[in-house]
Amino acid sequence: VLLRKSKGTKDMFHYTLWWITRYVENSKVMGMDEVFVYLVENYYMKGDATWLTTDELNRYIDRAMKKAPNVIGNLAPEIKLPLFGDKHEDGSLQGVKAKYTLLVFYAPSCGHCREEMPAIDSLYRSVLKAKGVKIFSVTTEGDPTAIKDFVTRYKLTEWTTTWDPEHKGDWRAKYDVYSTPTIYLLDEKKIIRGKRLDHSNIAALVDMLDKKPK
Repeated sequence: VLLRKSKGTKDMFHYTLWWITRYVENSKVMGMDEVFVYLVENYYMKGDATWLTTDELNRYIDRAMKKAPNVIGNLAPEIKLPLFGDKHEDGSLQGVKAKYTLLVFYAPSCGHCREEMPAIDSLYRSVLKAKGVKIFSVTTEGDPTAIKDFVTRYKLTEWTTTWDPEHKGDWRAKYDVYSTPTIYLLDEKKIIRGKRLDHSNIAALVDMLDKKPK
């Protein structure tokens, strides 16, 4: 509504579109990435942001294209990667049979991951497992020794742990993984129900989804 009303006034439209875009792009509120994609597709890509240089416009478009496949409500893109420790079998995200799947991207060298992964596992064992949650993880970097030490040290033995030793997977682009940890919650049909989560809000989201009318 604000954008429609301001469109007749160049300076006001410029400021309004800039402010809303900046707000939703940097928001910590789940779901705002969908608004960002909408703005880029319906304003920036249609030539309304006339004040931007070509490089600036392309940055917005590139960011939106990275966010678009993984907005809340979309079917989670498939990930098929080697199971860590198994030379002959791949792990498939779509193949996980669970009421909910927690998709976790982490790196053994990541300091925040060393705090968050044990917290996630503790939450899983004490609360999430009984609610039908399974964990599918992707180690984003690290040699076999580092990954094995991490899994062993933090006792992540009940997770499906995959890795990408030959760096052939496109999971980073599909899930906009530019930092770790990055955590998504998927429902039984592998629809994305939450993203950019941490151990403090996963259980509450699962409870909320359980209470929603089917």
